[in-house]
Amino acid sequence: MYEIVTITAFDEKGQGLGRRENKTSLLTVPFAYPGDRLAVNVTNRSKKLAEIIEVLEPSPDRIEPPCPYAGYCGGCPWQGLSYPAQLKHKEALIKQLFGESEPIIPSPKQFYFRNRMDFAFGPNFTLGLRRGKSEVLDLKECLLLSEKCNRLIGKIKEFTAKHKLLTHPEGPMRHVIIREGKKVPNTILNFLTNESGPFPLDKLWPELQAEVQGITWSLNRSPADLSVGEIQATRGQDHYFDELNGLRFKIPVQSFFQTNPEQAEKLILTVAEFLDLRGGETLLDLYSGTGSIGLSLAKQAKTVIGFEEDAAATALSLENARLNGIGNYSATAGRAEEVLPSFEGRVEAVVVDPPRPGLHKKVIRKLGELKPEKLVYVSCNPRTQKIDVEAFKEFGYRIKRCQPLDMFPHTPHLENILLLTP
Repeated sequence: MYEIVTITAFDEKGQGLGRRENKTSLLTVPFAYPGDRLAVNVTNRSKKLAEIIEVLEPSPDRIEPPCPYAGYCGGCPWQGLSYPAQLKHKEALIKQLFGESEPIIPSPKQFYFRNRMDFAFGPNFTLGLRRGKSEVLDLKECLLLSEKCNRLIGKIKEFTAKHKLLTHPEGPMRHVIIREGKKVPNTILNFLTNESGPFPLDKLWPELQAEVQGITWSLNRSPADLSVGEIQATRGQDHYFDELNGLRFKIPVQSFFQTNPEQAEKLILTVAEFLDLRGGETLLDLYSGTGSIGLSLAKQAKTVIGFEEDAAATALSLENARLNGIGNYSATAGRAEEVLPSFEGRVEAVVVDPPRPGLHKKVIRKLGELKPEKLVYVSCNPRTQKIDVEAFKEFGYRIKRCQPLDMFPHTPHLENILLLTP
């Protein structure tokens, strides 16, 4: 039996939150937007989850999405929400957390903007994105990566059917990751399998060699649904190249790189504007990864020192420095909370770009002791960023500027950049 719900807000995951008619309790409804009046089916009473049966009265911000899988696929839960409304809700969250902010910077593209997609193999030689925790929604096309990606999806499905490569756990197939340069045309693939047998890499490579620059086969031995594993073999390149703000970057098949590179350029330009380096500063780049931020700022500073937990990414940042002829960049491998406390010296500027959990208390304490004149905090999780900013207040730091960016259109995710000064 269905129930009537009016959606009034989003929850912290960006799902619709609404009140049932004649009842006080709230329901969480995926793919629902504030202003919707819906007929829903309660799918989990203990968790108060429901699914849409019918949109009785659409939100004024609801639109007809261009993707036929919208409303089912987990990749773009906000695709049925107009893009101006998406930006409005994201900017409102930042203002709620931090008081005031500059207008959110829209993504230059709302479709075909990503440089990476992780697709899961499903039963009957299907390939697509997750719907819920286990079901795979078979895709003929995806509007996030490129038209070339869609051709590859079809060819990969044909190959797995031809060679009867079943999906995990009945067969070996788990994931394929497609990565491509946006400014430098080149594409690589990474196939993730279980241990049930060898992957026929030497049969696939001749079929796709004209389309891609490299194919890697990796093993995921874990029961977890992860798209990373132990590299077994590669044909062609095990990396791809792309450019950000005039710098060329080498990105290995399993290394992190900003997923929306055109918007990443705007992020880096914002960081540079906030820091306003004059050429004589020592800049610390914490969670430096492959060096995209630190290397982009190196010409404006006296020296840039990166700190990165992943040793391979650290080595790669140094390689990217050499690739671009940058001689004033160095990097140390290790967890920031373990290697930063022993750092000594004067620091005028710091940029931090931590993972979603935010900064370790030891990192905040050490930065408070170093007392840089400018501290720029880049975050993909403004809620943990807010907690960390409160901790920085103990050392006299306050927010001077706040700039949100929409890095992931059609999702509730966003990036936020804060300038903190003592």
